[in-house]
Amino acid sequence: MKKLFLTIAVALGVFSAASAQGNMWVGGTAGVWSSKVKGGDSQLSFKVMPEFGYILNSNVGIGIALGGAHTHGGLDFDGKALVNEGSVNSYKVNPFLRYTFLKSDLGGLFFDGGVAYGWAKGTNGGDKANTLEVGLRPGVAINVSNKVALLGKFGFLGYQTGKVKDTRTNSFGFDFDMSNIELGVNLKF
Repeated sequence: MKKLFLTIAVALGVFSAASAQGNMWVGGTAGVWSSKVKGGDSQLSFKVMPEFGYILNSNVGIGIALGGAHTHGGLDFDGKALVNEGSVNSYKVNPFLRYTFLKSDLGGLFFDGGVAYGWAKGTNGGDKANTLEVGLRPGVAINVSNKVALLGKFGFLGYQTGKVKDTRTNSFGFDFDMSNIELGVNLKF
C-alpha cells in the first residue's frame, strides 16, 4: 500500500511540475456511427477515447489514450444481420508519439504513431476478442485559442491482428472510411 501511495505522489509531482511549464495536454476524441438496412437490421456504435500527453518540443509529443466503445446490433458487409446479435463492449489502451507538421497560428497537421491493445466481450455471453495494432493515425488540430485545440483524426495506416476464440486475423493496409473519423478537443496547460 505504501508503494501505491508513493507512486501516486511521484506521479502527481511530475504532473504538477510539467503543467507549470505549460507542456501538457488533456482531452480526447469521440465517435458515433449508425447503420440501418431499409426494412431490416440496424447497428449503432459509439466510442470515447480520453487522452493525456506531454509536449517534448514544438513538433513532438508523447501521449496515451484510454477508452472504450459500445456497439449495439451487428451487420456484415452485405447489410445482413450477423448470427451473434447483441451488444459488444470494447476497451483500448493506446500509447502514442505525435508528430505535428505544417504548423501555423491556426493549427497544424499531425500523425499519431503508436501501439494499441484492445479487448472486447459480448454483453449476452458472447465471444471474447483481443486486438493489437501498430500504425499511424493522421489528424488535424485547429487552434481555438492558445490553450484549446479542436481535433479531427481520420483513418488508420498500419498492421492489425485480432483473435476471437481460436481464430486469428492479421491485416495490413490503410482504412480511411467514414466510420474511422474521431472528433474531439484538447486543452493545453
